[in-house]
Amino acid sequence: MLKSVAFDRRPTRTLSDVTTRYAEISDAPAVEAMHARCSELTLYRRFHTPLPRVSSRLVRQMINPTGGWSLVAERGDQVIGFACVGPISVLEAEVGLLVEDQHQGKGLGTRMLHEIALDAANRSFQSLQILAQPENDRVLSTVKKAGLIGRVVWADDLLSISVPIRRLAPVGLRQPA
Repeated sequence: MLKSVAFDRRPTRTLSDVTTRYAEISDAPAVEAMHARCSELTLYRRFHTPLPRVSSRLVRQMINPTGGWSLVAERGDQVIGFACVGPISVLEAEVGLLVEDQHQGKGLGTRMLHEIALDAANRSFQSLQILAQPENDRVLSTVKKAGLIGRVVWADDLLSISVPIRRLAPVGLRQPA
C-alpha cells in the first residue's frame, strides 16, 4: 500500500498564490480545461505526438493512473499545472508534467517535480523516468532546478531521463493527520 504525504505549500518564486495538492477525479473538468488552454506546441511536448485535444477519458486516466497518483497546481479555483506519476516497476516511476503556457518559466514545473520526487522517495521508489523530445531543453533545466540529477539516454527518438531519488529525505513535508 502506498503511503501518502502532504505537500509543503511553499510558494513558487513568482506564483505566490499557487498551491499544489493531490488530484481527485472531481478535478477532471478543470484539468481538461487547462489542457484546452495549452498551445499545440505545449501539448506536443507533453504527449510527444500532435494532439489537438485531450479527451475526458485520457484526463481521467491521468488523474487516477493505475498504481500511481497525480498532482494539480491551482491558482484560485483554476488548475494551471498538472503532473501524473505511474509506476514502471516497483522501483521506478514515470512522470508526466504540464504547466499551462502563460505560467511556464516561473518555477512551477520545478516545484511540482521536486514535490513528486520527495513523494515518490517516500513511497519507496528509487528513481523517476521522464521522457522528453531532444529539442525540449526546458525539461533538463527543470530537473536541475528541482535539485535532482538525471542520467540521459536516447530511447526511441526521445530523451529518457533517469533520476535517482532513493536518497532523498522527505524534509519539509508535513505528514497527514
